[in-house]
Amino acid sequence: MTLDGVIVPERPGEIRACLVVRDEALRLPSTLDHHRRLGVERFLVIDNGSVDGTQDLLSAQPDVHTFHTTETFAASRDGLSWSNAVRDAFCDGHWTLSVDADEQLIYPGVEHLDLRALCELLEAQGADCLLAFLLDMYNEGDVAEAVHDPARPLLETCGWFDPGPYRVRRGGPFPSISIYGGPRDRMIAFKPYQEGPPLLTKVPLVRWRRGMRYLLSTHRMSPARLFPAIGALLHFKFLSDFSDRVETAVAGGWHAGAEREFLAYRAHAHANPRMRFHHTGSVKYEDSGQLVRLGVMYSNPALDAAIQSAQDGGNETP
Repeated sequence: MTLDGVIVPERPGEIRACLVVRDEALRLPSTLDHHRRLGVERFLVIDNGSVDGTQDLLSAQPDVHTFHTTETFAASRDGLSWSNAVRDAFCDGHWTLSVDADEQLIYPGVEHLDLRALCELLEAQGADCLLAFLLDMYNEGDVAEAVHDPARPLLETCGWFDPGPYRVRRGGPFPSISIYGGPRDRMIAFKPYQEGPPLLTKVPLVRWRRGMRYLLSTHRMSPARLFPAIGALLHFKFLSDFSDRVETAVAGGWHAGAEREFLAYRAHAHANPRMRFHHTGSVKYEDSGQLVRLGVMYSNPALDAAIQSAQDGGNETP
């Protein structure tokens, strides 16, 4: 990937987002719209050889700068070499959201507090980043029935999740907390392929400084000052294209760090043609307050006060 020729205007204080994508025309419209509504002002998107219309979709967005690369995703450490370089070049000093095309950030009070207000609160509290919990979303029927209209919000297609149980381990590289569980842990046998289920903790929102590094997707990063609250990334992996995407990824050797994870997905899909994550314990998503009550997200007194102030002032995120 080269940064030559890409002009990104200097806009101090602008909230930016960085994504690495490949054939994401199905999910990108909802994900871009969601984060625009939250307050992202500029998107830096690295496209890794999409052939499904993603490039045309991105070129039509006035707030998107697209970088193109045909290098292999696996050789770039699953895109980290590219995205860390883009953040260093264009996000130094900016609050920067780093997400996948199938991830949408929410946090306590998201309906009332936009990203600008949240970032100002984090700064006032001396924090550089926000921890988030990857919450797998799914539909009510078979995964193959989760046919998504790109013009509609992803939550309309996959609005259900597991409220628990989740396991928390402390220690290891920053952010020194690991959460496991959810529908993938409940349904998919990962043990023959890797030690356990996928890690659900991420650090998607960071006031980026040149030289910072994500080390394992956005699950791990160089140490920073963490805000004492937990948001969530609504994770929309399980649309009707899930099995096809898994087959393509395994056949193409797309992933380095997640290769064994995708082998587990493929084995489960082959053994369960009518794959379904919905069960009697599933819960329909309502709002951020619901996730706080369920213990999926956590607030703190400073954030609660900011939310209350925004509510009293009638300032709601559209």
